[in-house]
Amino acid sequence: MRRLISKWTQRQDTPDTGRISWKSYVSFFAATFLTFCAGALYLKADQVKTELTAFSIQQGFSLKSIEVTGRNHTDADAIRSVLSDWRETSIFTADLQAIRSQLLSLGWVKDAVVSRYLPDRLVVTLYERQPVALLQTPSGHQLIDTDGVPITGADVSAFAHLVVVSGDGAAQRVAALLGMLESEPELFTDVWAVQLISERRWDIHMRSGLTIKLPEEDPVLAWSRLAKLEQDTAITARDLASIDLRVPGQLIVKPNIPIRGKGSKT
Repeated sequence: MRRLISKWTQRQDTPDTGRISWKSYVSFFAATFLTFCAGALYLKADQVKTELTAFSIQQGFSLKSIEVTGRNHTDADAIRSVLSDWRETSIFTADLQAIRSQLLSLGWVKDAVVSRYLPDRLVVTLYERQPVALLQTPSGHQLIDTDGVPITGADVSAFAHLVVVSGDGAAQRVAALLGMLESEPELFTDVWAVQLISERRWDIHMRSGLTIKLPEEDPVLAWSRLAKLEQDTAITARDLASIDLRVPGQLIVKPNIPIRGKGSKT
């Protein structure tokens, strides 16, 4: 019994030097091999990418079809210019984010989604800006969207029917105003231009030359009251220079008195 215990203890206290040495060699060579491979890939990344691209094209994964949906106003040639560089390349190497960024640089494009469909197709979905008004600038009218963002490259003459907007800060606020004005369609039909005064309130210019001065507080109520009065009396058809609604509960009209030249009879 004593001999058995002594023998067992000896086996446990003696390290297995052969096994530990084998694991160390394997770990060393594995680390060395991986380091070598990483270095080779780093040095030849472009070559590897080129070979993989060529291989994928040979296997039928070349980009042959690009479908575009959602285009109404965006220039078709501009879209083709963005997408042409990617045709006949590998479907796997097509940089979807780069394509999207290029599309977003086009004036009409507010957002774009680019999707990849194997083996050879891209689908581009455009979300265009919604034109809402013509911003009056020192260099002329500029088409703007619902966020007040200028739509570069747009043909302004095709949108001459839109309301003209002016005043500091007006571009960013005009969409909300137009929504309010459209709530009374009979009045809105004759609106030609709107002007933000001191970044606080709006003047509405009608096609007849009449100016309607909205109040800073509760312009919705004032516009609604004017619409009711228009239905009852056709007040905007009268020869008036302005209708002032700035005082709550009051309506002040200014007759359109022509300026006579010197010596004219009165």
